[in-house]
Amino acid sequence: MFKENSEVIEGIERIPQNYKGFLELASKEKSELYIFGADIAGKAVQKILESEGIKVKGFLDNNKNKCNIELNGVHVFHAPHLDTMSKDSVVLIASTYIADIIEQLESQGFYNWAPISFIIEENKNADFRSLIDGDLQRNHSGGQFTKDFVDFAISNMVNSQKKYLDPNLLFIRSVDLVLTERCSLKCKDCANLMQYYENPQNIAKQELIDDLDDLVSVADEINEIRIIGGEPLMNKDFHEVSARAASCKQVNKVVIYTNGTICPPDEKLRVLQDDKIFVFITTYGDLSRNAEKLKNKLIELDIQFNYQPAYGWTECGGIEIWDRKPEDNIEIFKNCCAKHFTTMTDGKMFRCPFSANAERLRAIPQADSDFASVRGARNFNSEQILKIKKKLKWFLRQKPVLAACDSCNGRTYGDPEITPGIQAKKAVEHTKYAR
Repeated sequence: MFKENSEVIEGIERIPQNYKGFLELASKEKSELYIFGADIAGKAVQKILESEGIKVKGFLDNNKNKCNIELNGVHVFHAPHLDTMSKDSVVLIASTYIADIIEQLESQGFYNWAPISFIIEENKNADFRSLIDGDLQRNHSGGQFTKDFVDFAISNMVNSQKKYLDPNLLFIRSVDLVLTERCSLKCKDCANLMQYYENPQNIAKQELIDDLDDLVSVADEINEIRIIGGEPLMNKDFHEVSARAASCKQVNKVVIYTNGTICPPDEKLRVLQDDKIFVFITTYGDLSRNAEKLKNKLIELDIQFNYQPAYGWTECGGIEIWDRKPEDNIEIFKNCCAKHFTTMTDGKMFRCPFSANAERLRAIPQADSDFASVRGARNFNSEQILKIKKKLKWFLRQKPVLAACDSCNGRTYGDPEITPGIQAKKAVEHTKYAR
């Protein structure tokens, strides 16, 4: 297990953490060089190194749906390729989930790793949008990144890597703030379980603001607050809550996720004219009937956004008691691609949206160990804050499994992808447990 101790520092210091030193090592080193993470930041680093005459042997990725292709002439290997690699290989980590990749590498005897953050920072004035050109601008399903998203993703990566490795900070990469159970779609495979809500409700604005105040009273830094639902634009106060989140000094970015069915009036959109606010439009064909209108409004108002078709959906929207062995649920959690999608609702922090919404729905047996409450933290004294901060750090980084895992199908990198957005005719029935 990754730990915040001297082992981490020792691991990092085996690779020079300055650009010039790294280039000197890479130009002389006979060991092969890999980049772990075949997405935007990894692509950018490969292009930077290429311009310096440094050859990357290959990309590595845990998501097999991204693998066995060429990116700028460099092969993308599925992570089990590690078994065939020399332990002397140098691995640059291009993932926001850096702790998981460190653990994965070191558990297999790879210690010559380094985060990519220092390479990006040395080249911070690069035009990354131009650097990642042609087919590199597309995700593995063929969707193209919009111009704002490249810089957003790269800055997110750099900050997450630097802050996550700081043992003195309670740094949270992202928090999904649930504004509503309501959705303008009823996707039968929704991973956030919206298809199960029979009488969906909005969350009151004051409750959301209080929850935000409690959260930032405890967290030293939150890289992004993700405004979600359901469809968050169905909550009439979405713009005020988003602006309030952006006003918090502990929050670096606020990302509003919408399905393109609603285009709010200009007076609400103007509230989003903030460098910290980003709108992510995921489209579902004809169902996203107002996506183009919303995109054009965001362009007109100079609001940062990304616009692309839905992709990456898997069979993870079911709720069923599996009665697995404890060690099997631990393995499911270990391999889960959503275990860091921290979700906040009812003043509680959950590790993933499945756990949070299954609890809201009372669709799983009650398990108080599956969340950490921060409600009221804005009124806590320093001793109480320190106590809850310590609990949260363990809960968000070291908790080995959730009781909710036994009700989940599992959500692993590289699971077979399914057609997104297939609609259910009515709310899906589920068992309700007493609370």
